[in-house]
Amino acid sequence: MNTINHHSSGQFSTSPERETILQQMVLSASGWRLCFGTDQDSSSPAISPAQRDLVILGATVFARHLKDHDPTRPLTVAIATDTRPTGPAIAEAAMRAFLAEGISLEWLGVCTTPEILAYTKQNDALRGFFYVTASHNPLGYNGFKFGLSDGAVLPGSAAWGLIDTFRALAPNQKEALPVLEQAMAVSRKVLAELDQAGPAHKEAARESYRRFALAVASGTPPGEEPESSLEQEFLVPLRRALAERPLGIVADLNGSARTTSVDRTLFPWLGARLVLQNDEPGMIRNQILPEGPGLAPAAQLLERHHRQDPAFQIGYAPDNDGDRGNLIFMDKTGKAVSLEAQEVFALVVTAELAWLHRKGEAPKRVCLVANGPTSSRIDEIADWFGATLFRAEVGEANVISLAREKQDQGWCVPVLGEGSNGGAIVPPATVRDPLSTVLAMMKFHAFSLERILAERCQITLPPGGPLLLSEVVNLLPRYTTIETDDPLAKMHVGSCSHKDLKARYESLVPRKIAPLERELAETLGVTTWEIWNYEGTRATRGPGNRTARETGGLRIAFLDDRGRTRASLWMRGSGTEPVFRILADCAGDNRPLAERMIRWQRALVQEAVET
Repeated sequence: MNTINHHSSGQFSTSPERETILQQMVLSASGWRLCFGTDQDSSSPAISPAQRDLVILGATVFARHLKDHDPTRPLTVAIATDTRPTGPAIAEAAMRAFLAEGISLEWLGVCTTPEILAYTKQNDALRGFFYVTASHNPLGYNGFKFGLSDGAVLPGSAAWGLIDTFRALAPNQKEALPVLEQAMAVSRKVLAELDQAGPAHKEAARESYRRFALAVASGTPPGEEPESSLEQEFLVPLRRALAERPLGIVADLNGSARTTSVDRTLFPWLGARLVLQNDEPGMIRNQILPEGPGLAPAAQLLERHHRQDPAFQIGYAPDNDGDRGNLIFMDKTGKAVSLEAQEVFALVVTAELAWLHRKGEAPKRVCLVANGPTSSRIDEIADWFGATLFRAEVGEANVISLAREKQDQGWCVPVLGEGSNGGAIVPPATVRDPLSTVLAMMKFHAFSLERILAERCQITLPPGGPLLLSEVVNLLPRYTTIETDDPLAKMHVGSCSHKDLKARYESLVPRKIAPLERELAETLGVTTWEIWNYEGTRATRGPGNRTARETGGLRIAFLDDRGRTRASLWMRGSGTEPVFRILADCAGDNRPLAERMIRWQRALVQEAVET
């Protein structure tokens, strides 16, 4: 870590300075973030005194919360960053806050989100984690997320309370100044000692993550089965299959935190061929969001190596903190095709359900957990395997919390996540992970899981040997989804109340829906529709079922006479800017229909704004 103090310890920000920046911060259960640079593409490592002070105050709020939880573990926190330029300065400010509160630290340096979470979950010496990242946002942004010893981001029920405490503390000079003075009084010698111990902690975290990722992929709970079981039941047959039918993988790591993780050694150790590019920390050459143009370099890399060696079939590209990893496949024409986020999620869900059945361990009560805007193709996949689908509000913390509720009720939850961002979480992991995604594809390739898929959905596989992974994708239900990053899916609604907008929207739907309902009846066999509201882990059917902040998602599901969802519309207002994000999803390969649906949605939202 660069422990240079960017600002004099006597230079503190004023309350108005912090208040101005506070208004620009995005504060949510998924993380707190801000544009720390002069613009969103800034590569400067410096942060201002006011920004530093807000980091100190935010870390202090979490530190005080941490003291009241899990006293069976030592009062120690793991702290790490992704590879953004401002990471070291933000990490130093947070370290000062924790040390001033009497909390010990394990400094991991550059580390992925899945790595620090897995390490925290498995390390009895840790009470929580603090991770410096702005995930897939542009380079000039940064921020942090945090959680307890369960290795999960703090759930919304607790996170919103800390956000309220932070909002009250940040502009209060009388209460904030002593906190800042105490943090900046931490000696540089203590920070230097953390630096020196960092490499050993990083290596421990990396090894812990490697073991955890393999246990998750095999379906063997970490620590519950002997390593010999993992070796004989998963690793040996996987290596044997890859020796008989080679698989090549490419990855454009784009200078992300994955450059310091286990990727470069794990896949070759398992028997796969691997090629990496932009694999040094901070070598950020492409847009950080691994979608659209962000996947093009990985696609070019895959095509180039496939021409030299046909075993190269898949590629992936992570975001900067390494928890998102979208996929690219070679098709039969020799072209690399990138999958949409919804397709990636559907593919991993299918792989994990098929793997559960292959192991012969599928219990009677199996369920999936997804967020509101996840495509209804997941409903069909769940039906194939006799699973029940439950939906939560947008946000990884909400999905994880609902999965835990279902596990407490006796359900088996083999996979969960948010189809709208492609992220699949395989328990006992508590975060989406590209390793889980790629290992799921390796299981399809090595264990021919498409045979189980074909049996469950009653389709006939084409003649010949095992399918290419690109052919497996074509076995999944076909749906057209206009995602929330499409220009059609983003609306500016001014400063109107989200609560009032939704109420007006729901009053307009019965009067305006007939033309859309007729078209969906003719094309998809729709016979009825229903409204759902999502808040945290709560999904409620019917209009007006909202509470508290009323910032959750609203969905219209269009059903056929068998009760299957054949199309849906979804919307959710941002809690931090005057934007509504909307989505349209329909069965089949029918972009024109999906566009008509989302234009109908836009018109109705606009009318609700203007009413």
